[in-house]
Amino acid sequence: MKRILYLFSVVVLALAATACDSDENDNGAEEFVPQLYFPKDQYAVDITTGLPVIFEWENATSGYVCYQILFDREEGDFSDPAYVATSESNGIKPSLQIETGTLSTIASLCGGLPGQTVTIKWTVRTIQGTTQSVDRQNARTLIVTLPNTVDPLPATLAFQGSATENQAAVKLNAALPVGTTKGQHIADRKQGAMECFTRFSAGTFTIQDNLGRYYALDENGVFRTTESQIVENTAPEEGIYWVYLDFNTMKWSMKRIEKVEFWNHPYFEAASQEEMTYTGNGVWELVDFAWVVTNGSSTDTRYYFIATYEDGSVERWSFWADDCRNNDKPDEDPKFYNIYRFTHGSLDEWDHTWKSKNDREGADQLATFRVHMNNTDKADYYHERSFRDK
Repeated sequence: MKRILYLFSVVVLALAATACDSDENDNGAEEFVPQLYFPKDQYAVDITTGLPVIFEWENATSGYVCYQILFDREEGDFSDPAYVATSESNGIKPSLQIETGTLSTIASLCGGLPGQTVTIKWTVRTIQGTTQSVDRQNARTLIVTLPNTVDPLPATLAFQGSATENQAAVKLNAALPVGTTKGQHIADRKQGAMECFTRFSAGTFTIQDNLGRYYALDENGVFRTTESQIVENTAPEEGIYWVYLDFNTMKWSMKRIEKVEFWNHPYFEAASQEEMTYTGNGVWELVDFAWVVTNGSSTDTRYYFIATYEDGSVERWSFWADDCRNNDKPDEDPKFYNIYRFTHGSLDEWDHTWKSKNDREGADQLATFRVHMNNTDKADYYHERSFRDK
């Protein structure tokens, strides 16, 4: 699209120059440098409003004069302008209305990236036969803010660099909303939002999507694309993090995970919370855990997982009740082992608890549990379990 606009501009300029040169009586005319009227200097333009900008300047009182508006970078001198636009009526009128789409293109040509504010210089060139005049001294500026959006949305996103796990690519997943209501089924991923559970070490990392675009994380919680320009993001303090990028708002957030625990609580014993070990790629495990689920006459194998973040927030990683009605034959329901995220405080202690088969499997045995908070091992977040004799 940018190339089409540029080519169109070149054609119009050629026509304008031809029109001006056709009057041989104006060859060698005295230079005319018009006074600029509007917009005022340092005029702020927000592309997201969709409102065009009208440019106006002084009109020549004699002779045939054609006009062009020159745009350049803030440090430019118009010797090689970034963009040239011919005024209305094929360059005859001292005015021109420029739409926001064209202004966005001009801002990009002047070095602006999505989400950034860029200063653009503009002035008017007059053409009288073979005489051209450009007032470089009295040029004005536009302060253009580009919308922070990407189109199309990325299909995949990955971190890579010295700060990532094993310095390998870490794939982000479509974000799974956190449920805040008992019995609410949160299975649909949020369109346009991506997340991952990963470990960062000291160093930097890049963020790249499937279209080759890179992204920069700004300190104000906003991220933006730098298109093909590689940008190194500085990793946070070393640790395990939940990372979230929402392309609907172009905002990002990170929360450091303090611990993930296995919780079980038979009704006849005290609750148990055992910290799990992070093994990488969003996976935690608890191996050969001597859990208490029987008192000899009764068994109760209820369990789920608790994730505690450094900011004090707590999530329950568990199932949705309707996926687990058939507890006697869990392997027959592919959703039985799926993990959904809930605000821990919004649920009662017993809500959304798994049980082992027939509530007897694993009794008096060592239990191993693994939590997979990625979409690499399976399409959903899920957990696996196994039991062996002591």
